[in-house]
Amino acid sequence: MYGLGFLITVGVFVMALVALGKISKLESRLAQLKMQLGNLADELDKLRRTGIAPPAPAAPVAETVKPVEPEQALPAEPLPAAKWHPAVATPAPKRDMEQALASRWFVWIGGIAIAIGGLLFVKYAYDEGLIPPALQILLGLLLGGALVAAGEALRKKPLAQMPAGFPPDYVPQALAAAGLVIAFGSVYAAYALYELVAPLTAFIGLAALGLGALALSLRQGPMIAALGLIGSYVTPSLIPSPDPNAWSFFPYLLAILAASFAILRRRPWRWLGFAAIAGSALWALLWLKGGPFEMADIAPIGLFGLALGGIATFAVSGRAILEEVSGTLLSPKLMIMPLVVAVAGLATAALVLAVLAGESDHAALALVIFFAGMAGLVALAWAKPGLDLLAPGAALLSLIVLLAWREAAFHEFAMDENGLWSSLLGGDAPLYLRWMMAAGLAFTIAGLAGLRLRATPVIWSSMAAGSALLFVFFAWARVDALLDADLWAVLGGGFALALLAALWVLKPLDLAGGILAAGAAALLLFTLDRLFDGVWLTIAIAVLAAAYAYGTNIVSVRLLGPIAVALASLVAVRLFISRELWFDDRGLPLGQHWVVYGYGVPAALFLLASRWLKAKQLVRETMALEGLSLGLAMSLVSLELRVLIGGGVTDNEPQLLEMSAHILTWLAAAYGLMYRQQVFSSFISKWGARLLVAGSGAAIVLLSLLALNPVVSGDAVPGNLVFNALLLAYLAPVVLLGLIARKLAGIGWDGLRPAAGLLALVLALAYVTLETKRIFQGPAMVPWSETIAESYAYSAVWLASALALFVAGIRLARQYIRYAGLGVMVLVVLKVFLSDMSDLEGLYRIASFIGLGLCLVGIGWLYARFVQKEKPA
Repeated sequence: MYGLGFLITVGVFVMALVALGKISKLESRLAQLKMQLGNLADELDKLRRTGIAPPAPAAPVAETVKPVEPEQALPAEPLPAAKWHPAVATPAPKRDMEQALASRWFVWIGGIAIAIGGLLFVKYAYDEGLIPPALQILLGLLLGGALVAAGEALRKKPLAQMPAGFPPDYVPQALAAAGLVIAFGSVYAAYALYELVAPLTAFIGLAALGLGALALSLRQGPMIAALGLIGSYVTPSLIPSPDPNAWSFFPYLLAILAASFAILRRRPWRWLGFAAIAGSALWALLWLKGGPFEMADIAPIGLFGLALGGIATFAVSGRAILEEVSGTLLSPKLMIMPLVVAVAGLATAALVLAVLAGESDHAALALVIFFAGMAGLVALAWAKPGLDLLAPGAALLSLIVLLAWREAAFHEFAMDENGLWSSLLGGDAPLYLRWMMAAGLAFTIAGLAGLRLRATPVIWSSMAAGSALLFVFFAWARVDALLDADLWAVLGGGFALALLAALWVLKPLDLAGGILAAGAAALLLFTLDRLFDGVWLTIAIAVLAAAYAYGTNIVSVRLLGPIAVALASLVAVRLFISRELWFDDRGLPLGQHWVVYGYGVPAALFLLASRWLKAKQLVRETMALEGLSLGLAMSLVSLELRVLIGGGVTDNEPQLLEMSAHILTWLAAAYGLMYRQQVFSSFISKWGARLLVAGSGAAIVLLSLLALNPVVSGDAVPGNLVFNALLLAYLAPVVLLGLIARKLAGIGWDGLRPAAGLLALVLALAYVTLETKRIFQGPAMVPWSETIAESYAYSAVWLASALALFVAGIRLARQYIRYAGLGVMVLVVLKVFLSDMSDLEGLYRIASFIGLGLCLVGIGWLYARFVQKEKPA
């Protein structure tokens, strides 16, 4: 009894739902008819404007126009592709509420009420025992048949004839639908309630009713088709088989699918195609996932999947679906509906075949059927302009299916201590490798063929390059222990050479050739990674980058320059970030001095590659490689200084001497780039100089003058009394800062000349002060003065420095140098009056003041003698 109540509820819900869909479809049909009438009116106006008299109206006749019957409204033969194009949108006609209630809603509600009443009669008769069960079922079937017959009779001879333009009569469909529901419920009751028939008999009866309803829908309309489809797909769940057999079940699903598409071939009910595909796929997936699936079911399910894709593609329009006018996947909105249904069916069939391969643990037969389906997708992409995307889609799905092979290897995708994918090989590892290589080779060849012969070379080149790369890489990722590194290198290099050979022979222009080159580059990277390690791998990648840069002078395709830059950037990342390279100097030529060739060879190659790219006017790529070459060259010098001065790349933090050498190197490189900027302006020269100047200035202030200053850090000053770290740290940069200040305008930083001069003055004073302290205190120095003579010496050297600066400013006619001398003199005056007066004694105090006075008077004389006379009174 509960089953019958459930059936009644489902039936009411489904009928109401489909009724709503029917209303919307009929309104669309009415809008199309109104549009056709509007077109006729326009033609009549044109005739009137051209002076041609319209035909005289016929005399009114008493006979009313017969309503358009469904079989007259739509042709019985298959619809041509053009018919499936959507009609031009027109304003929807104004709805008549009275008409909607009387002719639509009340009719459908009445049909539902009749169906429920018939089912309730069966239930009531069962509860009360009024008549024997067999007679109850017979009466239910007779009532259902009578309602279907009545609906068909009213369809042929309606009770009232409606004028043209009015919606069709819904009474026949409502009666037929009610009769089908009652008949369906009666057959199910005979099996589930009374056990009058065997399960097989009931199944055949329900299936016949469903298929019969589909056939009847050609005469009655979409409501009947919906009931038939639902009944056909619900039947297996209502009457489950105690011993399910795939060879009988999937032909049944195939029959429903074929019947649905036979109707869709004559009626433009797009929902019917989608619903049939969805129902078939749902049953197939339920059978595979948690259902009665056995290995013996591979053949029927696989054949069903292939048939599903074929029927969905060709059942509606036949070979006309392959014509160009049917649309393209690149513009989905312009696709006609048969092509949309076909794509949905192909995707669903591919899903069924993929799940079948996985659930069968990648059995040989399942894989053969799956790849037969993928070959069909590629063939369809080849035959139909606009479906080219199906080919790379098939390749990607094939890769995913093979990657899901459980018995190939057992491991988690995690990196081991060697940086490789660790794995424990399974029993199917050799089979997995063979299938991966065969699939990769097949899709690569198909992609290269499509590149040459099809109209969308970018799609086919992407398929070729992606297949060659991904199938090789993921084969290694899962079963890397199956082959040694040399054999993996042979596989990767072989596919790379195939792509490069196709690039050379086919010479695809523009982006398609660039995609092939990118795939070959990735495969060559994979090959080099199998053959080399450490610094040798870095140098090999640098050679590959230079080769791609040189390739821009051989073939005219896009992406060669960006690929060269990407490879060069990878080299820089390895050298700048991969610290393991700095620890791996055991056994390398030159030992810790491996940076000479580890950084020097890539720097030279990138500089040479930038010249090749510049010849092809690839401006951005040229700047990128120039910048990387400059960065590597500077790193080479800095790291070599680390080795020479600090003892090794990874030794302790740099001290004053090493840091001074770094700063001098940076300043010298900045001056060189400034000079190059004056001769040949470039982005790299300008910003390279700016970065080096800024970095050097920050290092001087923060490190040389503060953190690494000997009186702050307490470290001993290396070197002797004259040639020591103070000379490099404080005096040598003064010369370079002076040279750089003269060329700051070339990099747009002319406003920083006073800052550069001030920094040079501070360094010079720091040098004379620290060198004086070094003479009195030795290598280890303290901030304060230890003797009176040391304190006086500071005043003396500052006075001498001030006088020297003032004289130099006069001789060079540079006002800012004279200002520097005056500034130092002010510092000496402050020291003498604030410090020496209290700290010095005896002759030192006298000498300090006398010396200061003489210097001040001398400066005044020099100023009046050489500076003031040049100015007019």
